[in-house]
Amino acid sequence: MNKVKLYIKVLFIFLLISTNIYAGEYEDYLKEYNQSYNKYKNDINKEFEAYKNAYDKAFDEYKDDISKRWPTNEISTKHKWVEYTSNYNNKKIVNYEKEVISFEVIAKNEKEAQIKILEMFDKLNKYDVKKAYKNDILEKKIAKKLDKIREVPKSNKKLIADIINKNQRKSMRNTISEQKFKRVKHKGKFIYKANVKFPPNSMIKKAKTYKNDVKKQANKTDMPEELIYAIMHSESSFNPMARSHIPAFGLMQIVPRSAGVDTYKYLTGKKKLLSAQYLYNSKNNIVIGSTYLKILYTRYLKRITNPQSRMYCTIAAYNTGAGNVSKAFNGTTNIAKASKKINSMSSDQVYKRLMKKLPYNETKKYLYKVNNRMGMYHNLIKNNSI
Repeated sequence: MNKVKLYIKVLFIFLLISTNIYAGEYEDYLKEYNQSYNKYKNDINKEFEAYKNAYDKAFDEYKDDISKRWPTNEISTKHKWVEYTSNYNNKKIVNYEKEVISFEVIAKNEKEAQIKILEMFDKLNKYDVKKAYKNDILEKKIAKKLDKIREVPKSNKKLIADIINKNQRKSMRNTISEQKFKRVKHKGKFIYKANVKFPPNSMIKKAKTYKNDVKKQANKTDMPEELIYAIMHSESSFNPMARSHIPAFGLMQIVPRSAGVDTYKYLTGKKKLLSAQYLYNSKNNIVIGSTYLKILYTRYLKRITNPQSRMYCTIAAYNTGAGNVSKAFNGTTNIAKASKKINSMSSDQVYKRLMKKLPYNETKKYLYKVNNRMGMYHNLIKNNSI
């Protein structure tokens, strides 16, 4: 009996020592992990802040340069691509949302304006993402402030040539040459303006140019094709050079600091702040955007049991983040607690709640648009129209 007691006592001491050793090792591991993670966060934040600082300064300079020639500072947005010539005397605008191409030139008379505008139209038909980025004055200014060599996106996606056939191009050219240009005077010079509409069904044609990439990522992420199309349509109107002030870039409007970093790490295990050049490549953009949808659906919102309810929340979260979706149900950013409330409701009730209680009207409109467009793209896919 004494031997047994002694054995137990020795074993207890051994286990106690071992446990303390492993606990100490585990604490060291946690400390090292936290230090590594905090360093990673700080490095990413510093890199982004340096970029944002350069972006803001370059953006202000860009607007000032424009205002020296033009009455308004018209710049590229999510749904509209704007390019000025290097001397700022001419500009072309492709508005993908309104499906209109506009040209504005500073010229002595209408004849000179017509020659310039027709030349711009012909050049625009040869434009791809690579050329558009290479000529982007704002991106040049940002690179100069960061003292970096600019790499152009590896993308030959056309800006408009993929939705306009030869006959339509000829017809559009005739429309430009035959119209009476609008003329305004600014700072003693005349600005001539001409507009031409996209051909019919251009939005569907534009969507179709991304069919292979969308299908591939839908299969890979198990996200519906119609969801990816609807997000792209709502985020950028399929503008391959989409850019917002946040900044966010490309077809699915990826924010480098948040969705970009998280998704790239999820895909590669590497920590990287994605560049505008990387995200203007449509293949990259669709990979990152569709994978981020998967992360939202299968990780952040995984506690929501009803698939349709989870889909509504995923759409809203893509626009505003899971924390703001949570606020619509319990007033806090705790999505785990919000999920319990969501699971007690029908999917219709969840949708109505989101439309009523989401913190921002922009997100309410976004949810409405994406949800409706999913139905449209579902039918287009079903009928092999896309």
